[in-house]
This record gives sequence, C-alpha cells and structure tokens, in this order.
Amino acid sequence: MRFSARLAASKGNRTLILEDAPRSTRVGYIKGVLGEFVGTHGSSYSQRSKPLDTQETHQAFIALIREEADPWDYDNDSSWGALTAHLKDCEWPEFYDFVELVGALLLKKDDDGPFNETEYSKGYQTKLNVLLQEDTIGWSLNDKSELHRQIPKSMGKRVTLIESELADRFATARVHYQKAVTYLYQHPIDEANSIKEIVSALESVAKALVPKASTLGNAIKLMRKDPKYSTHLLDALERLYVYSNTTPLVRHGHVQTGRPQLPEAELSLFIGVAYIRYLIEIGGKGV
Repeated sequence: MRFSARLAASKGNRTLILEDAPRSTRVGYIKGVLGEFVGTHGSSYSQRSKPLDTQETHQAFIALIREEADPWDYDNDSSWGALTAHLKDCEWPEFYDFVELVGALLLKKDDDGPFNETEYSKGYQTKLNVLLQEDTIGWSLNDKSELHRQIPKSMGKRVTLIESELADRFATARVHYQKAVTYLYQHPIDEANSIKEIVSALESVAKALVPKASTLGNAIKLMRKDPKYSTHLLDALERLYVYSNTTPLVRHGHVQTGRPQLPEAELSLFIGVAYIRYLIEIGGKGV
C-alpha cells in the first residue's frame, strides 16, 4: 500500500467507495493491472505476449454494454488508446463491467490452455484486489470473476468457519446462511433479504436443536426451560427475531414503507453468526 493510502488509513479516512469508480482508480487499473494482461498481439513494441488482444477485448466490452460506437470512435491513434479512453470516460458501472469481463476472458484463457502452466486469472484477481483495497473501493473480485463487496478479514474467517460447521443436520441452515452473505456482499446489495436469510439460518439451527419447535420464537421459549442456555442471551436473540418480523420488506408484509439500512443488515449478520456458533456449541453438547 502506498504511503498516502497508509496515511489516510491511519487517520481513519477510509470510507469504502461502493458507487463510483474514481479516475485515479481507473488510471491505476489501466497502468498497473490491465497492461499486464491485455496487449496488441504481434506488436514489435511488445516485450512479451499478452493473453488478451486489445482490440478483441474492447469489442467484447462494447458488445457487453451494448454500445453503438466502435473502438476507433474513441481514439484514432491505436487500439490501446481507444480502449483506455473508453475506460476513463464510461459510466462507473460499465467500468466494473469491464473489470469482470477481463477476469472472465482470462478464466476462459486458463481453461483453454493445454497444460495450465500459467493462471492468468489468479494473477489478475490478485493485482486488481490489491488496487481496489488500496483505493478503498468496496468491491473485490472473486474466483468466478464476479465483483462482491469486500468482506472484512475478521468476518471472512468467520464465514469460512461457519460454513464448515453448518453440515449434516444443519445443512438447511447452511443454505440460508450462504444466501445471507451473498445478499449482503453482492451488487446490488439486498439488505432486507440478507436479514431474512440470516434469521432463517438461525431458525433452522434452533429447530434442529429443538425438534418440537415450529418457529425460532417457539424454539427460544423452549430453550428458556433448559438451564444450559443463558436467559439474557436468549432475550437478545428474541429481540433480533422480533426486529426481523417487524421491519418492512424482511419477513412479513407491512403497511409501512421503507427498508432496513446497510448497517442494520451488517449488524444482523454479525449477530446471527455469533448466535449460530453459540447455539451449536451449547445446544449440540451431548447430542
């Protein structure tokens, strides 16, 4: 990470950018990432071959975003100039369309390689995500060449841990949990469905531990009769359940308008993860 980025981080000036592609990021992408993987094949000026051809990649981009213009409308000097001029001036969602497109083309290039000696897609993903993190862009590229919101490192470890724990009788809860994470970190973000799915994951776990329960609320009532559960923690879990049931667009139809905010969805997921681990650890003992 460059000095200025470290300085901003040390001062707490690190608000994640979700709905923009700043010019500095576009330039950093063009000069620091794209040039490693896209170039004009057969050029005498190229010191080494690049996996993707500039003009072919640009034409694929124009087709993807359904642009009427041809590459030469952006720059008459070179295919590289045409492509980079387009990337600097396009709308920010289209810039990220291109970022994903290059990743997808590199994945295909890797698959088509006879011996898989070089994983271009991995190199691209790594260099891109370093740039995005340094520029406080809230997106990161996954192994499928799809941009998702960056998951905090501490949360990322929990995501992996919880998925491994939600197996066997908790398999249904795992599906709900995966949906909750996807809704919160995909684009566009769906806060309401993320909250619904994490509460559904909790309900699935609770019903697996308390087979007589028909709902999470019913399971909490039955857990209160079991001394191994903390009543105070069950109170907090019940409040999360009530919140999900009374918030518009989450679990039940409501007359009120509005929708949950992103911080509320993030808090619900973090709390849900903690409660899933708690319920499995405490409720699963001796089972």
